[in-house]
Amino acid sequence: MKTKFKGILTLLLALVAQVAFAQQTVTGTVTDADGPIGGATVSVKGGTTFASTDFDGNYSIQANPEDILVFSYVGYDSKEELVGNKTVINVTLAASLDEVVVVGYRTTTQEKSNVASSIVTNKTIENRPNANVLQTLAGQVPGLDIRANTGQPGGDSTINLRGIGSINGNNEPLFVIDGAFVDEDNFRSLNPQDIKSISTLRDVAATAIYGNRGANGVIVIETKTGAYGQDLEIRVNSISTFNRLQDNDYDLLNSQELLTLERERGAGFGGGVYQGTGVPLTDAEIAAAPNTNWRDVFFRVGSTLNNNVSLSSGGKNSRQFTSLGFYDQEGILKDSDLKRFNFRTNVSGKTDNDKFNYALNLTANYSESNEPNQIGGTGINRNYVLGAYQSVPWISPDDYTTGADLLSPLLFANTPLFLLDRLNTYRRKEEEIKLVGSMNLSYKLTDDFTLRSITGFDYQNEILTRAEQSDSFNALLFGGAANPVAGFSQQSTVREFAFNQNTSLNYNHTFADKHTVDASVFVEYNKYHLRGFRFFNEGLDPRTYAFGDGSGIVQDQPTNDFYVATPGADVNNSGLFSYFGSVDYDYDGKYGFTGTLRRDASSRFVGDNKWGTFYSVAGRWNMHKEKFLEESEVIDVLKLRASYGTAGNQYVSLNNNFGIFSPSVNFLDLGLYRDTFGTGGSYAGLQGVSVNNFGIGGLSWETTREYNVGVDIEIIT
Repeated sequence: MKTKFKGILTLLLALVAQVAFAQQTVTGTVTDADGPIGGATVSVKGGTTFASTDFDGNYSIQANPEDILVFSYVGYDSKEELVGNKTVINVTLAASLDEVVVVGYRTTTQEKSNVASSIVTNKTIENRPNANVLQTLAGQVPGLDIRANTGQPGGDSTINLRGIGSINGNNEPLFVIDGAFVDEDNFRSLNPQDIKSISTLRDVAATAIYGNRGANGVIVIETKTGAYGQDLEIRVNSISTFNRLQDNDYDLLNSQELLTLERERGAGFGGGVYQGTGVPLTDAEIAAAPNTNWRDVFFRVGSTLNNNVSLSSGGKNSRQFTSLGFYDQEGILKDSDLKRFNFRTNVSGKTDNDKFNYALNLTANYSESNEPNQIGGTGINRNYVLGAYQSVPWISPDDYTTGADLLSPLLFANTPLFLLDRLNTYRRKEEEIKLVGSMNLSYKLTDDFTLRSITGFDYQNEILTRAEQSDSFNALLFGGAANPVAGFSQQSTVREFAFNQNTSLNYNHTFADKHTVDASVFVEYNKYHLRGFRFFNEGLDPRTYAFGDGSGIVQDQPTNDFYVATPGADVNNSGLFSYFGSVDYDYDGKYGFTGTLRRDASSRFVGDNKWGTFYSVAGRWNMHKEKFLEESEVIDVLKLRASYGTAGNQYVSLNNNFGIFSPSVNFLDLGLYRDTFGTGGSYAGLQGVSVNNFGIGGLSWETTREYNVGVDIEIIT
């Protein structure tokens, strides 16, 4: 009996050992033509085992010899490999013609797309030192012109797609993040590390469906998600960079050369004019003069720190992506910097039968920036760049004492000292809270009909605080003896909230395996709200002043009007209502046609001008599907496209959602088409009422008509 038991135990141990040795660890690297692919999925076909590649494209997974590994990544053809006795499997994925591309409010494959669009993925967005994600697109999208307005960290960029489309209205594209329409002028608070892809829609076949906002193109941004069946993956990255002022070829005079020239001309400090003596400097005095490079005083080596942590995971029917980020950048110009904190959570999922799908996306961001103003102006007491390049070298930073000491004698040569005083006595800070969220829901009513709902919002709260101390050179210069506390304090708060809701019904069916019809009808509602408050107060008491807390403000005095505060407030609303539809037809992947029609109503216009109609038609011919090119060894893809249509621009005056007025003046939610009045001025000491704006009752939409013809070609190499 004992011998029999030993035999059974030996058999079981052998079976366990066989199972243990059957499963093996497989490692390798997933790449494409450009290098490693991070975030690619490696899975056992028909099983539940998954792995993801790291930033260098490396993976590790447990598999049996008879298993087949499936390698996949968005935008690439999947590839399968039998494990066998291999422990290292490296694969290279090829870009897929079935890559999903965004076309207006729907998606299709690259092969069946009738429009001109470009896709930039996270591979060329991540790990760059740009605070503003839009600056990362420079040079990556054909026809996209991006110009940074300033060197301020996170500063706004001017973006034009295919040139200027309006004479005096908005010329920038419409931006959509996960279905939420967002402010095109404010991306400093958003984290580029969260971006999955950016699609640029360039021709009217894609933009006409956006109606009143599509004339300048559309840029659709999708953020990252987890993967179904993915174990928890934690990624941490930290990037440190440094930048400095670009070198130039200016050959400027040093102190000895400049003072010698002044002495020869009998002018300036070298000629004794500034001293009021008229006695020129001696050779010894000129030789002893210091040499100051004022560029090194006002500019610095800027540093950037970018820390990010992300967590992604997924089960059978749900997936999530969460990220935390901290960004800290010092500009190369002193007193310019940006600090940013980011949080994002994206959750999506589906039911077992895949009929119901949902996606919830939310990002919360806080940024704080210091920004020198009046850069580029002519004020020698305001512009640090002017001081860096036009200051005399024989003055030293050690010559600065206080602002009061610069008043007498008042010399233009002391320009850099005026600016050093401003660095010490003037502060300007902008704080921003920005929330962007969206909810995407879809339900398959039948195999052909799908009901969808997209709801999004963009909220931002900006707080500007400025103050100039009363002991500063500027305050003493302009306040004088009559106003010994002539500093000022300013604060303003502007809150903007944009809301959009889109409901659609889609029909998609293939007849006889060759004819595919994709048709949708939409109803959309957009609403915008702005609230603002501000004050500007002359007079700061240096004994109690502290930046930003309201202390030190001098109250109005009955004997003068120096300290009268200037308050202001804004309340504004606008809205859009739209209904539209699209039809897409495809025959056997060779020929395709698309038509769109949209009606918009805007609160910016009145009467019959309130409604605008926009449309487009487009077609394509995939010539590589024809027999005469099907066997070509040179041409892989050859597509001919053409489109015609109209798109609108409701921003016919300023680039915002609130009519022609800027938040710096009082206004109601009225537009360029109405007469508006305001209080101001006086007659015989009485308050007056005057016309702020003479309305143009016939004002209507600005409409752009476009013709597009394009050829897409890919050569086999």
